[in-house]
Amino acid sequence: MRTRWRLLDLPPLTAAENMALDAVLVELRGQGRSVNTLRFLRFKPATVLLGYHQSVQEEVREEYCAAHGIDINRRITGGGGLLFDESQLGWEIICDKAFFGVTVPNTALFRTLCEPTIAALRSMGIAATFRPRNDIEVHGRKISGTGGTDSDSAFLFQGTLLMDFDVETMLKCLRIPVEKLKDKEIESVRKRVTCLAWELGTSPDCRDVKARLVEAFASALEVDFVPAGLSAEEEDLLAEKLPFFQSQEWIDMVRPTRSRTELVQAARKSPYGLVRVTAQVDLVRNSIRDIYITGDFLSFPGRALYDLEAALRGRKLVMDDLQRCVEDFFASGRICIPDMGPQDIILPLSMALAKADIARAGIPLAQCNRINTTCDSFAGVLARGIDALLLPYCAKDPDCSLRHEEICTACGRCSVGDAWQFGEERRLSMVCITNFEHLHKELVRLKEQGCRAFVGCCCQQFFVKHAEDFEAIGLPGILMDIEDTTCYELGEEKAAYTGQFARQTAVNMDLLQAVFAAADRAGEAQHARG
Repeated sequence: MRTRWRLLDLPPLTAAENMALDAVLVELRGQGRSVNTLRFLRFKPATVLLGYHQSVQEEVREEYCAAHGIDINRRITGGGGLLFDESQLGWEIICDKAFFGVTVPNTALFRTLCEPTIAALRSMGIAATFRPRNDIEVHGRKISGTGGTDSDSAFLFQGTLLMDFDVETMLKCLRIPVEKLKDKEIESVRKRVTCLAWELGTSPDCRDVKARLVEAFASALEVDFVPAGLSAEEEDLLAEKLPFFQSQEWIDMVRPTRSRTELVQAARKSPYGLVRVTAQVDLVRNSIRDIYITGDFLSFPGRALYDLEAALRGRKLVMDDLQRCVEDFFASGRICIPDMGPQDIILPLSMALAKADIARAGIPLAQCNRINTTCDSFAGVLARGIDALLLPYCAKDPDCSLRHEEICTACGRCSVGDAWQFGEERRLSMVCITNFEHLHKELVRLKEQGCRAFVGCCCQQFFVKHAEDFEAIGLPGILMDIEDTTCYELGEEKAAYTGQFARQTAVNMDLLQAVFAAADRAGEAQHARG
């Protein structure tokens, strides 16, 4: 006899109501006080939904959302941010783990639970396939993202099916992580995402889509679905939890800020997700006062990442000890991040703490987040000696006849001229970089000519995207963040890559002078040691 599951299909709810209900359903199922459920969910009004570990300020354009009546909330599951407008359809499985014979949800289970949606899409003539680790795509274009969490003996696995898609509004709501662009080699959001309306040529009937999903899940899981509402216990617990999910405490639960000078931050993009580490450090006590680990990844159980942060708080800024702490946390089974391991946390953690080491070289800690290093530590680069200064063409005056040339006449009309004159006074090898290919060529040339190390200027997003390219070339260097609105913030990184970015940024002269002052101090110390 086939098992009976509940089919829960409520009218559209607010974001807070939907998120609170998710928490209720998985909690009560984990305690054995409710039944296995397939749930459909829709949102009204439209909502930007963040993953559990993401920060509103890092991922959302809050002013735009407020001006256009778009809610902001966060899921109880991990993953990336999305715009869930009234045209989208969500589905969820809330189930006891024993049904699938698992203790910790894994990539294999993700695939199993995506297969019914794939089957439903194929029944509509859409050639959907599974994309590891937890997406559904059509000819390489994402049509559904999924995620999950667990509680005691149950887990919740959810998916978003894009019925229609408002690209323009999504781009205005979300700060799309540019780090994702390199690996997927995409030219635009429209080329990496699709929806039912685009694939079918018309907006589908939501009732038909739901019916196909129910049929596909019933067949795959070998169960029968019985429509039913919430139990009295679920309604009571929902009323109890709802105020918290409506509160700023929940929405702003992950809110690191760069404005406090004690904070150091770094990000690393792996093939499976972006991980940011933001640490509040006490340089006098040489310890971590507070730490946030955020990004667009999934982790199990839901509280595991916060337990890891708690394990790191108060520890000394000794990377070997911090690395062992993270490795032991993973090895003990206290956290599972599908397809990722301790090194995916350790690397951005070490990059963030390297910013504290920069402060010890005399750079104001408020400026340390604007510095990245490649192929050596900050102190290591200073000890080698700096021979070259690379300046960005985008900081030149847009009307300058030499904007796209390698040279500068230091006419005083822009910050590049100021930096060029500074470099001449220090007898550095200098060049204005005109595009990415030119940068690669110059770094290789400098390395072949025996350059010990370089200082260059680029935005943080560019460094995160091309960190592996810098490492592959192998020339030690210090990369300083440029000022003003960059190509990544304007969505014009393709134009910048080819040297066609038309707006003007600026070289941070105060930071440039501080870096070379630190280099002078390091040189004097070496000379004193003999």
